[in-house]
Amino acid sequence: MFLDLDGTLSPLKEKPADVVLEKRLLELLQQLHQRLDGALAIISGRSIDDLSRLLSPLELPLAGQHGAERHDAVNGYSLTEPDYATLHEAREELNRFLEAHPELELEDKGASLALHYRNAPYKQTTIEKQLESLRERLGDALIMHGGKSVFELRTTSCNKGEAIHQFMQVTPFAQRTPVFLGDDLTDEDGFEAVNALGGYSIKVGQGETRARYRLDDTQAVEAWLKTCLEQWPVEPA
Repeated sequence: MFLDLDGTLSPLKEKPADVVLEKRLLELLQQLHQRLDGALAIISGRSIDDLSRLLSPLELPLAGQHGAERHDAVNGYSLTEPDYATLHEAREELNRFLEAHPELELEDKGASLALHYRNAPYKQTTIEKQLESLRERLGDALIMHGGKSVFELRTTSCNKGEAIHQFMQVTPFAQRTPVFLGDDLTDEDGFEAVNALGGYSIKVGQGETRARYRLDDTQAVEAWLKTCLEQWPVEPA
């Protein structure tokens, strides 16, 4: 099982730092992790450091920054190195841009950047023009894509689909049927990967999607996960 975090396990907040995972949800994730013999991973745009903080004290397999970072008990930590020089230039220019638009938030994840505008949705067009200018100056080295009130900027082609494929090649995920839950545009790569593997892709919320199934919201996700725990058989010792 592969789970996105923001918008899937937790409702979206005005600021990413405001997200807190309730104790009952952490306990549910821990029980599912044990029931699946460790084959439960979080696949997120957040950094692994941030995911570890939110999930503490759990220690789950993680893919952060859309797969640029990975960590699990078998293989340890790995990072697809970004183009740090290009990211530095983008960061400097966006920080200057934010001086004139303080209601925006720039999240520096290390190997990627996220420009959040949930507090100022009316500025989307202004932001898009700024990012297009930045892209024209920095060239194809800078990859951009939109999400729910956020623009992600990175220099690697990593995505959630690739992260799922990588996990599916190693223990304890290999030779099993994948399930992926996500809510945003960046999760579509994960849905496509799971579909190709004959698994179950589940979109959370509204909108067009390549997912084959749908849940209404984060409350429905939690209820569905509880049902899975209740119905999946316990392997004999």
